[in-house]
Amino acid sequence: MTDQESLIREAVAAEAEQRVDHREVLARLHAAPRRRRPFALVAVGALTAAAAVAAVAIPLAVDRAAAPVDQGRVTPPTGQTVLLLGLDDSVDGTAPRPDALVLVRLSPDGSVSAVSLPRDTRVSPPGAAPARINSLYGAAHERAHREGRDPDLAGTEATVAAVEELTGARVDHWAALDMGRFAELSTAVGGVEVCLAADTHDVETGFALPAGRHVLAGEQAALYLRQRKGQSLTRGDLDRVQRHQVFLRGLLDRVGGPEVAGDPVALARVMAVAHDAVRTDEGWDAVAAVKQLTAGGTRRFATLPVDAGDPASDGLPADPARVRPFVADALRDPVASDAPALPGATAAPACVP
Repeated sequence: MTDQESLIREAVAAEAEQRVDHREVLARLHAAPRRRRPFALVAVGALTAAAAVAAVAIPLAVDRAAAPVDQGRVTPPTGQTVLLLGLDDSVDGTAPRPDALVLVRLSPDGSVSAVSLPRDTRVSPPGAAPARINSLYGAAHERAHREGRDPDLAGTEATVAAVEELTGARVDHWAALDMGRFAELSTAVGGVEVCLAADTHDVETGFALPAGRHVLAGEQAALYLRQRKGQSLTRGDLDRVQRHQVFLRGLLDRVGGPEVAGDPVALARVMAVAHDAVRTDEGWDAVAAVKQLTAGGTRRFATLPVDAGDPASDGLPADPARVRPFVADALRDPVASDAPALPGATAAPACVP
């Protein structure tokens, strides 16, 4: 019996003790159709939520199959690029918009490379006027709604096309998470450590924290990720992008660390939140993708280079001639000369505005 199989048996037992029918959990994981609803994040959580689901689903699938495996015929993992979308809350019936966009490269060795795209990045869709990249989702969403098509899918596909056109990267799969559910996810993992370079205070929401390290969960985590105004956030959304990156790294560390992966009850709790909150394209085998992450590897984060502009009007200009080589380098798969991070090793988060 493998360690993973032992762990999942403990998870099922723990659920039973809490009067949760494991058959219902399995049915939701392996049989339930993905919910199609208007949902209104910070993108970063989608990958981590999928990781939590996969950590449970992989050994269950192996156990259920109970078939011999030819150890001599192992298909090597391949790299894939995933676009993560964090969708904000719709207001007065309007379509949601991506509050954060992150291109993530999952390399064969388990390394993760991510490039954040500022939501105000200006793009020029074929046959359309230049627009901020986060506005494309809403426009396609509303058009599809009028035509009786899946509005969430249409909005995502329009955004994927724009990201590919700007960056030159091929998006293999996508995942989206509702900001309204993000507080639940951060609570499910037991909180995420962040570090503030200066005191912060949001006059609109009342959210305030002193400089230094904090473990955030629930509403505090959501407010931290959403804040883009304040004395410490002099660059607005660009500073918030840094918060997203630090939080994503911390979230990945929590799911892969002993607090969640080593605790059957915590694992089951994260699994339940993740299954209900994340939507992906139907062709993405998130289970296989997350198996790669368990191998460890490096964690690299970067922000798309944009020029100065007015986000309130025409957005932040981005030159494809500059952007494309930047993204290609940032998302390259590590080579033997790259020093990999030790599996399970974590570093204190960098302090950001």
